[in-house]
Order: sequence, then structure tokens, then C-alpha cells
Amino acid sequence: MNRLFAATLAFALSLAGSAQAEPAAAPPDIAVVRADLTGTWQSTDDTKFTRELDTDGRAADRYEGDNSETTPGHWTVFLGNAAPANVTGRKLVPNGVYLELDQNGDRLLFGLVGLSRSELKMIYLERGNLLSFVRLK
Repeated sequence: MNRLFAATLAFALSLAGSAQAEPAAAPPDIAVVRADLTGTWQSTDDTKFTRELDTDGRAADRYEGDNSETTPGHWTVFLGNAAPANVTGRKLVPNGVYLELDQNGDRLLFGLVGLSRSELKMIYLERGNLLSFVRLK
């Protein structure tokens, strides 16, 4: 996933407000990113929180010990230059990789800044905070 890191470097720099232009990186293969995202991820900030992303586009956020805290939804991953029609009003990095979660009508948008077999890092674009996860399965 080195290509993802190169593409998201530009994304991270744009969030930091850097005026320095970075060379354009080849876009990552979205099918590969989608396959790599599929699985169950545990938050490193709150280990009771997990996010499951299924191969069929279903998502489930769960909080251990509280079944009422399970939030179902759907997910999609895309490049900034191929955003779905419903993603409007936001400047996206063309080769940046984005994850959109639709949960109970709420659309949450994240910029991926790190992805490996064991770790996931993404920025919640609404607030600008970094979320880190480790793979459970």
C-alpha cells in the first residue's frame, strides 16, 4: 500500500495547509484498497469500539457490552477525482482515497492516510481528527 501513502501525503499536506506542491503519485487501485479495508477493525483510542466492513458494502459499528450501540450502515471507498454524486461542497485531493459511511442517513466522510494488513488510519473530515485502528480479523 505504499502508493496509498504517497497519494495521501498530498492529502495530509493539504489538511495541514502546506503551500509546497508534491509530485503527483499514481492513484492506488480502488479494488485493492477495498479488499484491504474489508474486515473488523478495533479503535486504538477505545478498544471497546469496533468497525466492521463487509465485502458486500455493509458496515457495522459496535461498542462492546452495549448491543444498543450497534450502528449498521453501508460503506464505499473512492478516489477524490471519482467521488460519488452525493459528496459535494468539499475539496478533495484527486488521488486521495476516501471512505464514506452511510449510517441511518448520516454520511460520514474519512480520508485514508494509512492502510496495511494490520493498521488503518483515517481522518474524519468533519472534525479533522485522526482515527487509528488495528485489524482483529
